[in-house]
Amino acid sequence: MGFTFVSMIIAGGLLGWLLVWALGRYDPSWLVHEKAFIVGGSVCGIIFGMVDFIRDALKAIHKSG
Repeated sequence: MGFTFVSMIIAGGLLGWLLVWALGRYDPSWLVHEKAFIVGGSVCGIIFGMVDFIRDALKAIHKSG
């Protein structure tokens, strides 16, 4: 579960960077916001990672009980 959580944070940051890279190819002014997109993607990864972590933990509790 921990590996999944960390991988979602990394994936979110990479998706934010990829979005800035794709937008920056057509309009270089997007490159100014690179850090904001990376942080925003990482925050989304944290949120999705926590939801997945809680869901898996609840499944494990229900299986054992």
